[in-house]
Amino acid sequence: TSTRESLYNMNNNSRYGGLHAEAKILIENHQTPLLCFYLDKESNEVKLIADTVSQRKVGESGQFEKLECLLRSTQKEDNKLAFYDDCSLGHGQCNPKGPMFSYDKLPTEILRAIFKYLVPEDLKTLLLVSQTWKSVADEPLLWTGFGLPTKCMKNQKLFEKFFEGSLSSKLQYLELGQFDFKFDDHYFERFMALSLSCIKITTDIDLSNVSNELLATLVNNCKVCSISDDRSQNKFGAHLEVILKKMSMETKIKSLQLEHMKLTSIPPDVLSEACKNLTSISFDYVEISSDQIKAIFKSLKMDANVLIKIDESDGINTFDIERLDSIFDRLTGFSFYGEPLDGQLRRWMDILDNSCKLKNLELLEVDVRQIPPQLLARVMTKVERLNLSFSEGASPQQLKEVFKRIVKSDSKVKHIELDSMNLRLISPELFAEAVNKLESFYYGSCKVSESQVLEMFRIMSLGTNLKNLGTCCPESGYSLDKMEYIELVDPD
Repeated sequence: TSTRESLYNMNNNSRYGGLHAEAKILIENHQTPLLCFYLDKESNEVKLIADTVSQRKVGESGQFEKLECLLRSTQKEDNKLAFYDDCSLGHGQCNPKGPMFSYDKLPTEILRAIFKYLVPEDLKTLLLVSQTWKSVADEPLLWTGFGLPTKCMKNQKLFEKFFEGSLSSKLQYLELGQFDFKFDDHYFERFMALSLSCIKITTDIDLSNVSNELLATLVNNCKVCSISDDRSQNKFGAHLEVILKKMSMETKIKSLQLEHMKLTSIPPDVLSEACKNLTSISFDYVEISSDQIKAIFKSLKMDANVLIKIDESDGINTFDIERLDSIFDRLTGFSFYGEPLDGQLRRWMDILDNSCKLKNLELLEVDVRQIPPQLLARVMTKVERLNLSFSEGASPQQLKEVFKRIVKSDSKVKHIELDSMNLRLISPELFAEAVNKLESFYYGSCKVSESQVLEMFRIMSLGTNLKNLGTCCPESGYSLDKMEYIELVDPD
């Protein structure tokens, strides 16, 4: 049996160094978290026990064939595989006939800790192993994020069949998006029997045949709700008002995200009552009035997480940004795309400098040249996650102050995404030290120098906090091979 612990402690000087090396490749390089293999003496076949993800990675790597040859040659030579077990004081012997103890005897907390790494496809298999494993794998927390299978969204018969089985009771997450058949109250009755924790409604769904009251009841039985609309069509306007009215009376919702929605028709008092018990609220590019903003923040808990995203780039005023001055110190996330009113950006910076709860700050196509370098640096390093692209390039002094502040011990920033800046203005030493203090750094189309890249990797080889590095975030797809000057970095 090979696990990360036993491999790390295996005697590298033994004749089984080849086995150790191949297994280490599987576990370290290919990130196969759960892996067990042994040679069955009777069939002379190498058996593999692994979760679905690990099985796929093993198959793709081609390392398993090498392990198979090593194990077979070991068996022919009548050698015994030695390994070190952290739980014992000496060496043990591999037992190819099977484990020496029953996994059912493992404490439930150990099984739970292992099972939480598995995806629903593997959890479904565990339900069939034994009563002990089923009792642990049945726990709702392990199924967090389990959603409706894609095939059920494309085929009406498969949808009905899924809800006839017991697995439907495990559903925690429901996305009402692109279905290939039309919804009505009959289908929603299926959902009403579930114990959902999260629901997401996108503009792709047709809810015209679903009663407002039924939808509002389903939504308010969830802890997390996300609704995305198209402001020009306002498809969910009537649905939303009923949902919010029900929220004001009785709800389980703690986190609410509204995206691209027109809220101006909702009475301020309804919004106020609906939001009073929320712990997290997100307005992503919504159209909302000053009176509504005032009503929401009057009733909202002081410790609630509040994220606001505003897009002023198209010239359409959907959010009274002057009202932001009075609520800015209560925001935990803020995204702004466009140009603020004259002097407003400076006021925001002053407010954040004095009282900042922000964890995420995103300023896109904003001109910051009028902000004093030290003020800009203080604010930029008070947040954990920073995304910046300036319409006009920041001054050399502003960039230097921000990077100098990152190096300081009181900096809170861990993740930075930059675009369209000339970073060559920063010395290679300061650039490299600041980047290696972060956990992730993406620099888009920013200009960097050869000496900056080489120094960054040199410092990284000595010790770093970095976990992600590239020109863009992983969701957008990136490769270190595409980084400028990467071919000049010493491979060692």
